[in-house]
Amino acid sequence: MKPIEGRSPLLTSGSSADQVRGCLVLHGLGGGPYEVDPLIQGMSECGFTVHAPMLPGHEGPGPRMPASTWPEWAAASEAAFDLLAREASPVAVVGFSTGGTLALRLATTRPVARLVLLSPFLEIRYTRLLPVAAIRYVRPLSRLIPSLPRRRPAVRDPESLRRVVASAGFRTFSVRAAASALELIEATRPLLPAISVPTLILQGALDSVVEPRGARRILEELGSDWKRLLTLPSSDHLIALDRERDVVRREVVAFLRGDPGLRGGEPSSTRPQASPSQGIRQE
Repeated sequence: MKPIEGRSPLLTSGSSADQVRGCLVLHGLGGGPYEVDPLIQGMSECGFTVHAPMLPGHEGPGPRMPASTWPEWAAASEAAFDLLAREASPVAVVGFSTGGTLALRLATTRPVARLVLLSPFLEIRYTRLLPVAAIRYVRPLSRLIPSLPRRRPAVRDPESLRRVVASAGFRTFSVRAAASALELIEATRPLLPAISVPTLILQGALDSVVEPRGARRILEELGSDWKRLLTLPSSDHLIALDRERDVVRREVVAFLRGDPGLRGGEPSSTRPQASPSQGIRQE
């Protein structure tokens, strides 16, 4: 299979699976597939065909992050889904941060088999303290200041932090792209009740980028009969790289294989259940 021009190639495990399944992985704003690399490798090793494209405006080489818009990201996500579906179907979509918002929207335009949302972006952390919605501030700011210095990566594990710093190609952050990401949220949130795809949400309790309570709001508003939220007590925003990355890999692979209660068709309760690991809260 030929990869989409300018995007990451498909990563396929050499082992065969009982059921062919593709996994489309969508990275976050200003990042790249490196943000979820251990999970990508884990899914491939378990026999899934994985496609992790680089979204428009993120190709590099940097150091300045260019402006890009959510319609461009959405169009690229749909093209990547269609490409993967021709090779390995049904297709699950794994979205990190803004990639999670894109994954939700993709579920309204494509036959997504399952959704995995990692630190989904519904609200910027602490902006609930503002008197009006964050977009009211960010949109005019983007016209005056198109970019800002990039902040320290949101990961608590020291070794992962070093790897992320080395992998990140941008030293600035596009405020215009951030404004477009907020516009994507406004366009996507009203669609949540219509999304019936089985969904697994994983959220770090120490997230310093997005508001952790946003994951709970997605859980409540989704129309899915099967939906589950796991809160990781020791992880920041980059949960696939942080202290509980092994839990993330295990839970996501189990969900994609159909292990967590889907085999018998019984929906998961949205009420708290026994924690799968020490300190991890499950809803």
